[in-house]
Amino acid sequence: MAALAIVLAVALAATLALLVHRERERRRALALLGRGDDLQAAAQSVMLGRADRRALDAALALRDAIMAASPTPVMLFDPGGRLVRANAAARSAIPDLEMGATAAVQQIATAVHDALAGRPPRPFDVTVYEPERRRFHANVRAYADHGSRACAVVLADESAEADYRDARRLFSAGVSHELRTPLARMLALVDTLSLPLDEDERETTMQQMRAEIDAMRELIEDMMLLTRLESEGVPDGGPTDVGAAVEACVKRHRTAAAAAGLTLTGGAPPGLSAGVSERLVVVVLDNLVENAIRHAGEGAEIDVRARGLGGAVELAVADTGAGVPAEHMQRIFERFHRVEGSRTGPGTGLGLAIVKHIAESHGGRAVMESVEGEGTTVRVIVPAAVQAESPIPQGSDPERV
Repeated sequence: MAALAIVLAVALAATLALLVHRERERRRALALLGRGDDLQAAAQSVMLGRADRRALDAALALRDAIMAASPTPVMLFDPGGRLVRANAAARSAIPDLEMGATAAVQQIATAVHDALAGRPPRPFDVTVYEPERRRFHANVRAYADHGSRACAVVLADESAEADYRDARRLFSAGVSHELRTPLARMLALVDTLSLPLDEDERETTMQQMRAEIDAMRELIEDMMLLTRLESEGVPDGGPTDVGAAVEACVKRHRTAAAAAGLTLTGGAPPGLSAGVSERLVVVVLDNLVENAIRHAGEGAEIDVRARGLGGAVELAVADTGAGVPAEHMQRIFERFHRVEGSRTGPGTGLGLAIVKHIAESHGGRAVMESVEGEGTTVRVIVPAAVQAESPIPQGSDPERV
C-alpha cells in the first residue's frame, strides 16, 4: 500500500513537472517568435516542446498503468472538486461514485472540498453498503495544478479488520448474555428447591436444573471449539470417509428425531472422501442435524446427503419443516443469532457459526436455502481428499441408510 502510494505520487509529480516545463517552453517560443529576433532559439524551443510532449505522454501512460493495475481504489479530482479520473478498483468499491447521492460519496466530496480549500488533510473512514458492506480508510492529499489545487483520494480496504473488531465485541457481549441467562434460571431453580416440595416436584426441578447445566456445558464447549479453530487453525484435513460419517450421524440422531416426531434418513455414495478431519466432519453434520431437529417441527422429514462436486464434497441437510423467515436469512450464520421463537429453547446459537467457520477455513462455504412453511436446506462445501475417487456419474442413486 505505501509503495503503491509512493509510485503514484512520483508519477503525478512527474506529470505536473512536465506540464509546467512544457508551458514555460511554449511561452518562451511564442515570445521569441513574436519579436522575430531569434528564430533559431524559437525553433529549438519548439523541438524541446516536442520532446517534453513525448515525455509527458510516457508519464501519463505510467500514471494510467499504475491506476489500472492498482487493487487500491484511487480517485483524482480537479480544482473544482469534480471527479476527473477513478480506477477500476474505485468504481468497483463505490458503484455510484459519480451519482453523489450516497453518504460515502458525500463524505469523500466534503473531504476533497476541505483539501482544496487548504485545510490540513484529515483521514476518515467510509462505509459502503452496496453491493456488499465494505469499510475503507480514506487518505486525501491536495497537490498543485497550474497555480490551483487538485486532489487525490486513496482508499484502504479495512473491512476484514473492522469486521473482526465488531465480531469480537459482539462475541463478548453474546457470551455474557448467553451465560447469564442459564445462570439466572438455575438460581431460580435453586430457590425453588428451598421450598417445601413433594417428591415429584423436587424430581422435576432437579431435571430442569440438569437441563440448564447441560445447556451451559454445551455453550462452553461450543465457545471453546470456536476459540480453538480461530487461534490454532483447523487440523490437518482428512481423508474422511463421508459415507461412513453420514451413516453414523443418522444412527446417532435417529432416536432424538423420532422423539420429536420427525423422520430422519440419509445417504452418500460409496468411496466419497473429504479433505477435512473426521472430527470436523462430525461437528458439521451433528450441528446441522441437531438444528433441523430443533426447528423443523413435528411431522417434518430430515434428509442428510453428500455428493462429489469435482474436487469438492457437498454435505447437505434438508428438512420439510417450518422454514426460516426471510428477515433472518442474512444473519443466520452469525454467532448467537437465533430466530424469534427459538430463543428460549435448546441450542447455543453457535452451531451454524461453527459450521460456517469450518467450511471457510478449508476454502469452502456454507449456504442456507429456506422457504417459510416449506422447509430448509443447508449446504456445506468442503474440499475433497486428494486421493478421493472421482464424483459418481449423474443419475446414480446413493444408497439410503
